[in-house]
Amino acid sequence: MSILLKNTLAFTTCLAAITVFAPAAFSQEEQAEDSFSLEEIIVTARKRSESLQSTPIAISAFNAQALEDRGAVNINDITNFVPNMQFSAAASGTVGASSIALRGIGQSDFITTTEPGVGLYLDGVYLARVTGAALDLADIERVEVLRGPQGTLFGRNTIGGAVNVITKKPSGDFNGNAQLTLGNNNRFNGRFSVDFPIMDDVLSGRVSFLSKNSDGYGFDSDPAGDGGNLAVENDIAGRVQLLFTPKENISFLFSADHTRRRGTVIPHGRAASTIPGDISLLPNDDPDLVRLSAPIQDDLDVTGFALTTEIGMGEVNLKLITAYREQSGQSGQDFDGGSDNILDQFITSSQDQFSQEIQFTGTSLDDKLEWLIGAYYFKENGQFDSDIVLTGVPIDIFTNSETESYAAFVQGTYQVSDKLSVTGGIRWTSETKAIDIDTFFGPFQLVDAQESNKFEAFSPKVSIDYQASDDLLVYASVSRGFRSGGFNGRPFSPNDVTPFDEETTTAYEIGVKADMMEKRVRLNIAGFYTDYKDIQLTATTLNEQGQFIVLTANAGKAEIYGIEAELQARPTEDLFIYGSVGYADNGNVSPLEGFDFDTSTGGNLPGASEWTLSFGGNYDFEVGNDMIGMVGIDYSYRSRYDHQASNQTAAVEENGYGLLNARLIVGPDDEKWKLTFYGKNLTDEVYRVYGQDSLASMGVAVVWFGPTREFGATLSFNF
Repeated sequence: MSILLKNTLAFTTCLAAITVFAPAAFSQEEQAEDSFSLEEIIVTARKRSESLQSTPIAISAFNAQALEDRGAVNINDITNFVPNMQFSAAASGTVGASSIALRGIGQSDFITTTEPGVGLYLDGVYLARVTGAALDLADIERVEVLRGPQGTLFGRNTIGGAVNVITKKPSGDFNGNAQLTLGNNNRFNGRFSVDFPIMDDVLSGRVSFLSKNSDGYGFDSDPAGDGGNLAVENDIAGRVQLLFTPKENISFLFSADHTRRRGTVIPHGRAASTIPGDISLLPNDDPDLVRLSAPIQDDLDVTGFALTTEIGMGEVNLKLITAYREQSGQSGQDFDGGSDNILDQFITSSQDQFSQEIQFTGTSLDDKLEWLIGAYYFKENGQFDSDIVLTGVPIDIFTNSETESYAAFVQGTYQVSDKLSVTGGIRWTSETKAIDIDTFFGPFQLVDAQESNKFEAFSPKVSIDYQASDDLLVYASVSRGFRSGGFNGRPFSPNDVTPFDEETTTAYEIGVKADMMEKRVRLNIAGFYTDYKDIQLTATTLNEQGQFIVLTANAGKAEIYGIEAELQARPTEDLFIYGSVGYADNGNVSPLEGFDFDTSTGGNLPGASEWTLSFGGNYDFEVGNDMIGMVGIDYSYRSRYDHQASNQTAAVEENGYGLLNARLIVGPDDEKWKLTFYGKNLTDEVYRVYGQDSLASMGVAVVWFGPTREFGATLSFNF
């Protein structure tokens, strides 16, 4: 065991000891003075409802009020408040994409032949693609971020963790909410949701609608790529839910959702160039001076249907989740970041997926054993057509892929004593992947390939937790995650149709969860070590013929050490304070034989900062005349990080940045309406969310930029 791991575990143990004795420092008289406390949050991280503080997993959870208080309107906003969590728009460049990394593990590529490293779930339904995953947090009940491998219960592609988004369900009562938002960059958003009964205590419904419109940020001054505003949003989305409960122990929840996006890609341009007199080179990373020759179109349509059936059968409960989702999109991307056609790309993609999950849950052995047995089926079809212009020559790559996956899993928690519990589980996964790829160089066909492969894996988990008191939980766990292999989906020659193997993570974690001072202070800490093998990385490189290609392969192995801490406190009834810190030593990457990538900066994993930090607070106050208000502010920081394993150079790295946000809310104390003034990225920080260094192969390095300063006001009504 390394010195760093020993120090991490020792630090966590010391903090655990502190939380045990900290409450004694406050007299009972002082504790009794105030009755206010932090709200208990119920999570479903283990496929059953339980308190966040009694769940032996590193989880960040946000209910609807917490999301509103932090100004989080999109799933990507959550990354500002979760330790060791990062977001990138990925190489797709679309505003509708969400590439999430947890503890240094993620996936920046968006082609249908690669898989994400962090699983995203909408009401228990796995969303397989990075594109379309930037969910808007409208009509959301709760968001849970589970850090570390979740392979046993959540399954495929959760080697870094899982994000579980739970929407609000029909309540059977008539109520609703309407919102209107105006802001800079011609921001004009509207939201509406209504909950209504249809048949008392039998059938109820809920409908929500969202419209987002903005002129975006950044500007493309080159008419060759159509020119104009970048990161433009013209989106509409809706969801319909019907809840049918014919009997007390039987329920059927049907939901349908659709999102239609019409906009432009996020700004990106040249950060470095070896081209003499390059007019496309950006001065000072200014997104308003971008010159792109590729089309800037960014269109996406996503539709989903799901039926969740729950049947109580005495001591055993049955849950079925049946879902179908599909999406199609078109987007341009200028991978040379300039007005010359060195590497321009236009993507036409489509995807559909069907999934079926079956869960049996119950208790045995005088209720000392809580168990879950389940099975899972997943089928996906993907199409990814690349229209590429490489140094003026047209290249077309037509990639069709198919994935079929089966899994069976079991997990149980046995209560050894009133305080001590042991959990064990295992999942078996069998996954078959097939591809059909055709590549044309002008009129000449270079590749005509059909390949398939099968992958199998076992994903076990063992944990032990000790409930030292009602307010203190200490736990330790070992878990394993699995991401299946595949094939390189962008071949320029038959030799480029290379397979890559599955990758695995084995994570060791210890943690403590403590409520103190009559539940007015909450401190959760976790220390971890992850053994990461056969890492799948996508890189730009040259093939054996000296041709530029984008290659996905098992590039290396890594050891990741880290610690995370989250703090919430309510020192007074009107003041709420929160913060988090994450440290991850992800620079222990060793390239595997046959794959060469730059380790000059320490061999860091792509998209992973060593430090993440956030803190903020909300203060409630009285305005007078039955009016109340709230002022909130938060700040998040992440240290430097690289974007790809093959481009860890200063040309495209992000040196670290901080984002400052603030909110002011006023309204009547009956909460029938409220007016919110908000500001995001108030210091107008310019930062890079993705980068690609092709100086050696193309003479340019390109970076993509995050949102600039935004401010506005939202008027909302409850009825």
